[in-house]
Amino acid sequence: MKTRTNRLLSLLLCAVLLTACLPLTLAADAAITPVIVVSGMGSFPMYDGGIDADNQVWAPQAKTILNVVGKSLWPLAKAALRRDLNVFADESFPLAYEAIFDAVACDETGTPLHELTTPKFPQSVDHYQKELLDAEETEDEIGIIKGLASRVGAEHVYFFNYDFRLSPYIHAADLNAYIAAVKAEQHASKVTLVPCSMGGVVVNTYLSVYGSGDIDRIIYTMVASKGIDLVGELFNQNFSVDLSVLTERLFNFEEGKLFSQAMLSLLKTVTDITPGLRQVVNRLAARLLSALSDRVFKDIIAKSLVTMPGMWAFVPDAYYTSAKQTLFPDGMNETFRKTIDDYHYNVQNQAEALMQAAKDSGVQMYVLAAYGYVGFPMTDKAYEQSDCLIETKNESFGATVARYGETLGRDYRMAGTVCSDPAHHHVSTDNIVDASTCLFPEQTWFLKYNRHVGIPCDTDAAALMAYLATSETQTTVHADSRFPQFVHLNLITGKFASLTGETVKESLFDKESNTLIRTLKLIRDFFDWLKNKLNIQ
Repeated sequence: MKTRTNRLLSLLLCAVLLTACLPLTLAADAAITPVIVVSGMGSFPMYDGGIDADNQVWAPQAKTILNVVGKSLWPLAKAALRRDLNVFADESFPLAYEAIFDAVACDETGTPLHELTTPKFPQSVDHYQKELLDAEETEDEIGIIKGLASRVGAEHVYFFNYDFRLSPYIHAADLNAYIAAVKAEQHASKVTLVPCSMGGVVVNTYLSVYGSGDIDRIIYTMVASKGIDLVGELFNQNFSVDLSVLTERLFNFEEGKLFSQAMLSLLKTVTDITPGLRQVVNRLAARLLSALSDRVFKDIIAKSLVTMPGMWAFVPDAYYTSAKQTLFPDGMNETFRKTIDDYHYNVQNQAEALMQAAKDSGVQMYVLAAYGYVGFPMTDKAYEQSDCLIETKNESFGATVARYGETLGRDYRMAGTVCSDPAHHHVSTDNIVDASTCLFPEQTWFLKYNRHVGIPCDTDAAALMAYLATSETQTTVHADSRFPQFVHLNLITGKFASLTGETVKESLFDKESNTLIRTLKLIRDFFDWLKNKLNIQ
């Protein structure tokens, strides 16, 4: 009897303890603000029909591109024989449009010609083990998702994906419904948003329509909220190609891959020591662009990208009016004009005001930008510092940035137009970036040699992302010595090296590239790789 009584008392005590602990457990779980990663453009394929590899139409698969190239060889040969590139354009451009661009094209009102599907993820990412958590990718949005999932729990992380062709206002409405669903599922009062690339367009449109009442914090990650100069140049038909820029771009893009960079270094050396060859190639490229650019726009771009509302969100204000005049000399459809004007004037041009209002209302605001790469080698803007796609000045909301291969100058002093505190060192020690002119100088981090939306999941960059996603209150670039404002992300070791400090010191590696510098850089990277393999600190 005594034993039975003891068991009953023990069970009763356990029940009391469990009941007492339950509110604490629920409170601890509720304390984790759910995180929604907002996709960039085309982070997942578009399908015509069911989600199956055979139905993928965008991004075009390698076999599709190779098929177009193969069928274009004979027209190219005929054009060479007749010395008339229109022969090539007449036969190849319609083929390229039909095989690659028609699937994503929109009509003159901005309405898609074809109804496509792209993967959607309505539940937390722990429900998508195969598609997200077990995917081979370690960078881009999937890398960010993996990094956050490993630190805050996959059950608290969500992924909002969308059809990039459509108006940002459509995505904003969908995001609003998505946020409501996440809040209900997580029993949360607010969410954290992590917009990536085009996701910045979507999130700022959301702020303009729905405000920030449901948002705890926003971590802008290399976003296109202020547009992309590359798109502005292209929409104004400003094309140019330089062999040096092209080889520089390829070298940049292989950062951390020693063999590839060694081969590209050899190619760069050849172009450095043979300026005559470089000039010949550049002249040839200029003639080709001059002869074909009008046809490219007429036969491909004007029929697809130009009537896509999502693409116009990338046109910066400095290019916007002239781009409309260039591409629509006879005027544009009124419905389409209103769609793109609404976004441009009420969201892109109001970005800083929208973000400042959110911050003033209590939303934690953070910006992650990158630099150290030459831009896309198709326009004169290629030598703007970038993350390989978006210019650093744009994604940082106003940083003062030196051109690629240059510095701000030996006598440069912090501009201080937003932060003028002399105790704050808002100029990177490599003398390339001045963050004192940013919208949020105290909440903007710069990752050197971090490719567009890279944030590899097993690096210090992912740790910085998790730090910002879990900070109890608004933090700053001065708050944690692990995460200074300016860092060099070593893609071999995954570690940060600080570029923040009082002493501004121009580095040899930030000068215009030449054979000696490339050799030294490759030697340095090799020793980093060796130390990482041998686990030497």
